[in-house]
Amino acid sequence: MSFEDVLRGLQIDIPVYTQAQMEEDNRQLHVLISAAVLQREVAKNLQVHSWLVPASPECTALLLEGERAQTDGRRSDAARERAAEDLIALCELVVQGADAEEELLTFMEMPGESQGALVFACLLQLCGYVRNARFWWHFAAGAGSTTAAYCLFLDGLLLNRTEEAVHCYERLGGADFVRSCDDDLPHTGGVSAHFTEGLHEHIEQVTHEDFGIIALPGPGLPANVGRHQTSVM
Repeated sequence: MSFEDVLRGLQIDIPVYTQAQMEEDNRQLHVLISAAVLQREVAKNLQVHSWLVPASPECTALLLEGERAQTDGRRSDAARERAAEDLIALCELVVQGADAEEELLTFMEMPGESQGALVFACLLQLCGYVRNARFWWHFAAGAGSTTAAYCLFLDGLLLNRTEEAVHCYERLGGADFVRSCDDDLPHTGGVSAHFTEGLHEHIEQVTHEDFGIIALPGPGLPANVGRHQTSVM
C-alpha cells in the first residue's frame, strides 16, 4: 500500500472558512500591522533622548535627583517633567497615526479592541481627562497593547508611583514596547489646542457603579480625529 492509498482513504473534516471569519482575521491582522507601524514611527521620528526604562542610567539619575532634593529639603520635578513630556509626545503620535480614525470606529463597534482603546485613552489624556485616560490605558494594556502599558509606566512616574510604574513596565508589556523600538524617542508635530478643545463635545461620560464616571467616545469623535489628520498631512 502506498502513501497515496493511505492518504486517499483518510477522512479529513475541513471546516468552512466563512467570509465573516476572513474579515475578522483581516481585521486582527490590520490591528497588529497598525501597532507595529506606530511603534516604528515612534522610534523613527523622535530623536531627542532615549526611552525611559527602569534601572537605565537616565531614569535612575532622574529618580535619584528627586530623592536627593527631598533629603536636602528642596523640590525637584525633573523625573515628573520628563515623564509628562514623553507621555504627551507618545499620545500625540498615537492620535496622529494614519489609522486612528478607523481604529476609533472599530473600538466603538467592538469595545474589546485594544488599538482603538489606546487611541481613545491618548485623546483623553490630551484633552485633560487624565483619570479616564488611565482607565482606558489599563483596559488596552489588558487587551494586549504594549504601547498602553508603556503609557502607564510614564503615568506612574508622573504620579511619583515608582513601584506601580515598574509593575506596568515589566508585567503589562511596557518592556516589549521599548524592545520593539529603536533607542531614540521621536519628535512630533504636536496637537493644537484648537483640535483638543473641539473634541470635548464628542466625549460622553456615564456613571458606572464600580468605576464611577467613565468617558466614552461619542458618535462624532472618529470623524473629528480624521479631519485633524487630513489638516496636518
